[in-house]
Amino acid sequence: MIRSLSQKPFLSRLTSSSLAFSPTRIQATSVRIATAIVVVIACLAVDGFATTQNLSSILFTTVSIGIAACGLALVTISGNLFMLSISAITSISTIVFASLLNLGIPTAIVLTLAVGVILGAIQGGAVGVLKTNPIITTIAASSIITGIASWVSGGQTITSSVSVSWLGVGHVYSGIPNQIFVLIGVLLVCEFYLSRMRLGRETQLNGINPTTAKFSGLRVGRAVLVAYIIASVTAALTGVLIASQTSQGNLSLGAGLDFSAIAAVLVGGVAITGGHGRIADAVFGALFLSVIGNVLLLKGFSLDIQLMVKGAVVLISVVFGALLSRKRK
Repeated sequence: MIRSLSQKPFLSRLTSSSLAFSPTRIQATSVRIATAIVVVIACLAVDGFATTQNLSSILFTTVSIGIAACGLALVTISGNLFMLSISAITSISTIVFASLLNLGIPTAIVLTLAVGVILGAIQGGAVGVLKTNPIITTIAASSIITGIASWVSGGQTITSSVSVSWLGVGHVYSGIPNQIFVLIGVLLVCEFYLSRMRLGRETQLNGINPTTAKFSGLRVGRAVLVAYIIASVTAALTGVLIASQTSQGNLSLGAGLDFSAIAAVLVGGVAITGGHGRIADAVFGALFLSVIGNVLLLKGFSLDIQLMVKGAVVLISVVFGALLSRKRK
């Protein structure tokens, strides 16, 4: 009886989030509209934007950021802010994948993702079960993982003679890379988990109100644990895709992915406070940032300017999200 009564306000709030211009959805909707507007303007006003080669470049960037952002979105929605070990997991995954390619591509992929499961389970167990601080825990994990990766690789680039270029740089059609289907698959799986599976719904409910979720008998610890495992696996999968481009792995591959994935999640409209947002929001956030970055690059702006613009977009998103959070309350 207690569980059913306490979950009613939860479920009503989740239902209201389906409205495109409700306080919980207006940012996500705005980003979709803004992306379409920027693309149209860029096609008309930016030389070289509307080419198949440039489209391919945008999609490759979106895939790398988007897959990692799909997993990170689950962590954020669970109410645990961010997982700051994404770059480290991606980097070590490139090394593991390149090192194991001689065993066969399927084996290398499975074992690399298994590493992701282990790393995610350790962090998720600490945060979800032992109730450690998620930021400190994942920062510490990042340092440990980077140290292990450096020790395993000897600080060198690991190169394999096995080619996986069909996955790394292959195209199903001119301008459409094969990797886009991996992103779509990850998006569908994560979206199904969050919206259709009981544990995924509990992840969202925990993000809305962890205290009430706990006293309602929800499996809070398990939900957080699984969220971290999925986030870690998506980071490892990103590492596989990056390494497959040249059959190489090193510590520099995946650098900066932490911030890019966080930016995609926040810009896309996932609430930093947890409980609100969809996996697709993070993917659209990644697409928006990829398009903006590409336009700035084609217009000849330096990396410094690009970083400032990206930072400004994230800051605006955080402020906007904070204002919407007040309105939701």
